[in-house]
Amino acid sequence: MLLTAGLADAGAARKFDRGLGFRDAPVFMPRGQLMFGGTVSYQDFNFYDYKFVILDDMNISAYTLSATPSIYYTFAKNMAVGLKFSYQRTLGRVDETNLSLTPDLSFGISDFYLIQHTYSGSLSYRYYIPLGRSKVFGMFSDISLNFGAGQGKTVTGTGENVTGTYQNILDVGIDVIPGIAVFVTNEMCVEASVGILGLEWKRISQTTNQVYEGSYETSKANFRLNLLSINIGVNFVLPVGNDKPAAARPKSVTPKKTKNTKTGK
Repeated sequence: MLLTAGLADAGAARKFDRGLGFRDAPVFMPRGQLMFGGTVSYQDFNFYDYKFVILDDMNISAYTLSATPSIYYTFAKNMAVGLKFSYQRTLGRVDETNLSLTPDLSFGISDFYLIQHTYSGSLSYRYYIPLGRSKVFGMFSDISLNFGAGQGKTVTGTGENVTGTYQNILDVGIDVIPGIAVFVTNEMCVEASVGILGLEWKRISQTTNQVYEGSYETSKANFRLNLLSINIGVNFVLPVGNDKPAAARPKSVTPKKTKNTKTGK
């Protein structure tokens, strides 16, 4: 116990400051800035008589469209809080696809249609990390609490054999999204971000043919870097307080000293 106490006292006496404190960090985003912008993404793919491993005669078309406007306010140096709203639409159609496991065993899927709409809102906290003393390049970390809801519909079959299923979706989650911010002008900032950490809980309740009801719940936690989900966005910065944008601040000039001469009587 005496040895441990002695080592603790010695370590405290030789404390090394690594300069990671928030108070000593350079100003990249000053207090009193209003930022608004967002991201938009669109993905689609189409297969026409395509063959992939055990899938034959693939005729599939699908697309996903999402838009996320956002607004932030910097309440302190390099710190901001904001709101984000997101809309996502997904549509998929399978005209014909054959699953061939063996020459004598195969399955076919045809006349399948899926459409889904989801809406979500997020409460976010963002901290900016300057790269050295630069006022143009910086990094940020965004922590978001998400609440979402949506509806979906799937239809299979044709004619009298049509089967329809309607879904109600409820989604709650937490995301940690790091990124890079680059000021193109004093008022416009381009951002690139990618999600690496997330917690999600989802519940889907469905009704088939307006008779049969069912539901299921899923929850997941992931820590991974997906380079295919990089988001590119643009933010516009408007000063609403007394502070000026960091990129527009002039450098301080040290006044020159002048010599005073005294005259004799």
